[in-house]
Amino acid sequence: MAIRTWAGVRGQALRVLVSIANSSAFLLLSYDQGVFAGLIGGQAFKDTFNNPDTTTIGTVTAIYEIGCFLGAILTFYIGDKLGRKNAILVGLAIMLIGTVLQATTFGVGHMIVGRIVTGTGNGINTSTVPMYQAETTKARSRGRMIPSKDGSSLLCAFGAVTAVMLFGLPESPRFLMAKDRKEEALEALALLEGEDQSSAAVQAQFKSIQAALDFSAGSNNGEVTFKDYFNGGKQQTFRRLALGYGIQMMQQLTGINAVIFYSAYLLENVLNLDRELSLIVGGCTGLTFFVFTFIPILFIDSWGRRNPLMLGAAGQSVAMAAIAVCVKLSVENNNIAAGAAGVIFVMIYIATYSGFVWVATPWLYPTEINELRFRNQGTALATSANWLWNFVVVKITPLGAQNLGWKFLLIFMVFNASFVPTIYFLYPETAGKSLEGLYSLFVNATKAWQLTEKGSHGDVDIESPHKHGTSLTTADEEKHGSHDSLPAHKM
Repeated sequence: MAIRTWAGVRGQALRVLVSIANSSAFLLLSYDQGVFAGLIGGQAFKDTFNNPDTTTIGTVTAIYEIGCFLGAILTFYIGDKLGRKNAILVGLAIMLIGTVLQATTFGVGHMIVGRIVTGTGNGINTSTVPMYQAETTKARSRGRMIPSKDGSSLLCAFGAVTAVMLFGLPESPRFLMAKDRKEEALEALALLEGEDQSSAAVQAQFKSIQAALDFSAGSNNGEVTFKDYFNGGKQQTFRRLALGYGIQMMQQLTGINAVIFYSAYLLENVLNLDRELSLIVGGCTGLTFFVFTFIPILFIDSWGRRNPLMLGAAGQSVAMAAIAVCVKLSVENNNIAAGAAGVIFVMIYIATYSGFVWVATPWLYPTEINELRFRNQGTALATSANWLWNFVVVKITPLGAQNLGWKFLLIFMVFNASFVPTIYFLYPETAGKSLEGLYSLFVNATKAWQLTEKGSHGDVDIESPHKHGTSLTTADEEKHGSHDSLPAHKM
């Protein structure tokens, strides 16, 4: 049966619709986080939950991340069975149930259940949306099209927008290929490319994906076994999984959620601003976040992945150190000027985090570095790391701020500083390279600092995975070969 799209759109217009749907799904998370962060300091929240102490507030807030963690783990097992679109729809349905539970709550236990359920749905979505986007986007624009979970949003109507739009969008052609649904995959590729199925561009992508699958196929008829996750050699499967997990863990250990989730709390209790002023400042930090998030949208694909991550981590470390000093002077010496400077450095920290791609790249990198056979599991595992460490940071932030004061921020200063050499020595460049071309990333070199070249941003690289390393298809085969005659990878 032919794939139907909204108004019969094809090519770039169809890719834009896919991006809008994915962005709407991610904005649901921003809405939930933003609303709840504003509620926990309000009097109505305190009255409804009998003036909860700091530990209870931390638990109710952070339990959402446990739900997200569970959703990511669930995706690890069921994502490849459902497919990209169906997994997102399931996630949206679960989020809707959780939202109703939260909206009708009048007790701590009820709220905890609601937040776990909502989080589970969101964990499924945050594991799946980046994959769906990456697998339907051209290599030259893959970075700027990946939605980030941080930003502004309006209402939960975004969930309805996403759900409705998905019914007029194609499934990921790479997922279809992995499931041996080749005719559907070829049709989806043609729709996304805006060309006929017999065109050279569509045929080249089709054969490239198949050749990449052949390259990574194991001995169990292509089925993934437990030991396959620990493959080394030229595929470096375990290394790829670890890199994806690590980048998501590092995003949380930058301390961003310690600043965002409890910005009002920190301003009110550490910098000693009154609640009204702290909320105003919190709004300014949110505006800073929103404005500077546009920088990676514009430049992430031309800058690459490695250099912005290293520069951002260095800048965040300096900003954290400055915030810690300002908080110390403000609290211990009642220095109002230091408190004001601390607020400014909070904004500088957020601007650095947003502008130097830490806001987006950790969501993108696992979808790029992992092979198609392991992409669902690798992305889900990486997403689970994000939510697990998110939980840890959110849980300990109120206690750390209360017991350690300004010294608590030094922990994140050290983490950020350590990420600079970590990225340099461990993380290869992936920007501008086709997903299939990244299969052969470690064939000719294994040291990350030797793999720093970005791929070409021309369309040819989107179809041809042979620019760097071992070729999966030859240029002549891409131009003249039929998808019925697929090349085998030779070592």
